[in-house]
Amino acid sequence: MHGMFSIGGSIYHAASDGMASQDSIEAKSTARQAQEKVRILEENLAKALMINEALWEIIREKLNLTEDDLNSKLYEIDMRDGQLDGKNQRPITACPSCQRKVSSRHAACIYCGTVIDDSVFRMNA
Repeated sequence: MHGMFSIGGSIYHAASDGMASQDSIEAKSTARQAQEKVRILEENLAKALMINEALWEIIREKLNLTEDDLNSKLYEIDMRDGQLDGKNQRPITACPSCQRKVSSRHAACIYCGTVIDDSVFRMNA
């Protein structure tokens, strides 16, 4: 059942109980889907961290490296974009083909299609 009410001179239409109930069900479903995606991402991240730790231990043992060596390399990579922020993001650049500005979120120019970042380490936005 629809009804009208006024607040501060503005008239609002109240949704029926059925519509509100359906919206509530859809919102709960969307929240459950988001929670499941977050759970999967957390599991994948934990696995990736464990793999990285194993790889680091193998490399450290084989090449006789230290934690300082790893930290120095992490610092070097982090500073490639000019900011010590735990990220290595390519800055906005001009496309080498059409000279238009291209965001670091895009691996290719959105105007002409020229590939700008083909790194295997590029993160999708």
